Amino acid sequence: MKRGPAFSPTRPIRAILFDFDGVIADTEPLHYRTFAAVLADEGITITREVNDREFIGIDVVESFEKAFRLAHRTLEPEARDALIRKKSVRFQEAIPTLKLFPGAMELVAAASRRLPCAIGSGALRAEIEAVLRYHGLIGFFRFLVTADDKVRSKPAPDVYLRALELFRKRGQPDLEPEDCLVIEDSIPGIQASRLAGMRCVAVAHSHPAHMLQEADLVIPTLVEWSWESVGELSNS
Repeated sequence: MKRGPAFSPTRPIRAILFDFDGVIADTEPLHYRTFAAVLADEGITITREVNDREFIGIDVVESFEKAFRLAHRTLEPEARDALIRKKSVRFQEAIPTLKLFPGAMELVAAASRRLPCAIGSGALRAEIEAVLRYHGLIGFFRFLVTADDKVRSKPAPDVYLRALELFRKRGQPDLEPEDCLVIEDSIPGIQASRLAGMRCVAVAHSHPAHMLQEADLVIPTLVEWSWESVGELSNS
């Protein structure tokens, strides 16, 4: 584990926000396959290298818009939404093949016993809920903030600020950004947590650890999670 320079355990963590793709479920390969297949039908080729460099961490709306921009083509909102639906159908058909990352189920269960937990993701709500239900995790989260909420994509802080707003409405009216811990795997996600004023643990599932140093703490996998290493936790 490596601590970033901004890490401070002096303020108790009172809520935990999980990213989803690349943190809880090993969905990135399937997202790439379905994204690339839908784009191929439109005459656009995206390699895995380009996908991992340009698209991990941004939401599905921005992903399609960016792919068309990189191809120097326009994409109208109605056509974009149709492509998103097409990709989602293919993704959901393959959900039984998806696996959780080692340590994910144990961490989610333990975290939800300690603190209120939620998900802040750029994926579609239906996809996330389907994976969570399949693996028996749906009941561990108070709510989900997803691409369906139509907030700006990470690295904008909107996903996490919306989650903060929902935590405040659901029993924690005095919750502040610095009371929240975000668990991320992507560079845009870490940047979003920083802009939201929240602490961040990065897990090196999608990028090597040296690329994630803007986080407060970097761990190789969720198996290496240690509650002591993320500072003082409190339910108060």
